[in-house]
Amino acid sequence: MIELPAPLQHLIRQALHHYPSQQWSDAAQLLSERYRAPRDGTPLVTSTLDALAYTAMLMPATYAQLARALRMCTAFVDSSHWRSVLDIGSGPGTALWVAHTYMPNLTVRTAVERDPHFVGLAQQLCQPLEGQVTFIQQDITHNPTWSTHDVVIIGHVLNELSAAHRSRVLEAAWAATNELLVIVEPGTSAFFGMIREIRQQLIAKGAHIVAPCTHHATCPMAGDDWCHFGQKIARPDFQRQARAVQIGWEEAKVSFLAVSKRPMTVSGQRIIHSPIHHKGFVALPVCDSDGLHTTTILKRDKIAHARARRLDWGDMWGDES
Repeated sequence: MIELPAPLQHLIRQALHHYPSQQWSDAAQLLSERYRAPRDGTPLVTSTLDALAYTAMLMPATYAQLARALRMCTAFVDSSHWRSVLDIGSGPGTALWVAHTYMPNLTVRTAVERDPHFVGLAQQLCQPLEGQVTFIQQDITHNPTWSTHDVVIIGHVLNELSAAHRSRVLEAAWAATNELLVIVEPGTSAFFGMIREIRQQLIAKGAHIVAPCTHHATCPMAGDDWCHFGQKIARPDFQRQARAVQIGWEEAKVSFLAVSKRPMTVSGQRIIHSPIHHKGFVALPVCDSDGLHTTTILKRDKIAHARARRLDWGDMWGDES
């Protein structure tokens, strides 16, 4: 289980203290209702209070999803040489904080966000981050063009765009990528279809998959199944109040795609569901170049069996395990 960085939690609490607790918790509930209602294009966040309520309610889960994706990327790619990151549709700056954890040598951070209330809040919340931080207030669907960065992140953005706008933003994001492009969406069947389409589009542009796939063949996920992973995160007190819940943690589900402009090969099998532990063997549901299947590790193979017992959903089995 992970948690929001302590300095970030402190800054969120400081911002919340400018409003009575009942006011921002009520705003969070109203915002939640608007998100669940049919969308008509009207902005859901219309004030600083809305932006803050959104952050208190949803930032921990978003942080967990982004962290899960970047951790699975950096398991195969050396992040020590990355110096710059571009966060497209940055909201309150969640991805900048995640990048701070998984990309230790960043010196340039650029955040692009349309909503001025989110931009103002992100400027407050990202104060502790070292190096240069640039905030650009921009509607990313209007002539998107950005300077190149080593890593480009698009989190919880593309699912809200039309197909034409999504294609335009994806083209500009790929052009702005020096090395790694990471696309993150909630881990639901509704959003995975879009991730699968984007995967094929980027492969056609010459992209090399870093995670979660271990191959470039057609995605074998079909029907009621979809590729997603989970990350448990501790709920801060302000999130529990915003959500009106008592449970101290949640498991955020994520579907994502990470691709590189550098040629690379990831070998092995991705564990796509929870391993099944039997008395005499461990069964690993996996995906690889042969498609979806189950790898069975017998107990009599002591070394392999002991290793398999330590693995979890999302881990790798094989050359990289």
